[in-house]
Amino acid sequence: MSALYAWIAELAQRGLLPAQFQYPFITRGVLAVLILAPLLGGLSHIVVARRLAFFSTALGQAALTGLTIGLVLGEPIGSAYGGIFGFCMLSALGMIYVKRRSRLPPDTLIGVFMALTLGLGICLLVAATRRFNIHQIEAVMFGSLLTVTDLDLLLLLVVAIIVLGALAWSYNRLLQDSLSPSLARVAGVDNAKIEYLFVILLTAAIVVSLKIIGALLVEALVVVPAATARNISRTTRGYFAFSVLAALVAGLGGISISSAWSVPTGGAVVLALAALFFVTFALGALRSSGGESAR
Repeated sequence: MSALYAWIAELAQRGLLPAQFQYPFITRGVLAVLILAPLLGGLSHIVVARRLAFFSTALGQAALTGLTIGLVLGEPIGSAYGGIFGFCMLSALGMIYVKRRSRLPPDTLIGVFMALTLGLGICLLVAATRRFNIHQIEAVMFGSLLTVTDLDLLLLLVVAIIVLGALAWSYNRLLQDSLSPSLARVAGVDNAKIEYLFVILLTAAIVVSLKIIGALLVEALVVVPAATARNISRTTRGYFAFSVLAALVAGLGGISISSAWSVPTGGAVVLALAALFFVTFALGALRSSGGESAR
């Protein structure tokens, strides 16, 4: 990786790339965005179709609890993946298990799990902050593309390949089950298996994204790209492509904003996403009004 960073820095010094690329942490941030965009952007439209936006929020809260569990058990704060992944996966599978067996609305059940994980996390946080500075834990809450390590990039790349490969393999069944579970069942789709599969994929993608975008902001990168794409896309392929493009543009824009004005990168990415949403919303409204005027 050092050779790659040196080559990119040389291109920046020669004026072929922006001057910021002289610094390896900027290059790592950009590489992280290039991996995150197809990962979270690709999952985004399925999350919205399955109405799992609130579920993503609950996983972000569970991640904070998983972090504190990992710290209490002795994991290093920079890579407490065991506690985060283990607790998030248990929470995700638990939510789906109870959801499929309860008559309560899904958002109510997710709210119950979120309250449980948040309460447990707050209690454990007291124990964790006796050993770590609270500002170190805040970094995990809000994330930073500019503190990504080579190990983070490798883990992100491996998970992205696995998740996107599994998504491509099961995409038609997932989409069919998301739009019409009853028709999918008639077509031979196992609704329970496909739901558990997607939840596992989503949980893995969220966990590896936490250090980069932050536990409190990861929901935005899971939901807003699809909402942005929905404003202007007319086909399923366009929906997917615009979701990925929105995540990519917002990620790169967030890095630029963060570097220029020294604001948290996660927050800058979310603001860029919000701006894209309202721009596409306006474009979609203009296109609709233009079509009505033509008729």
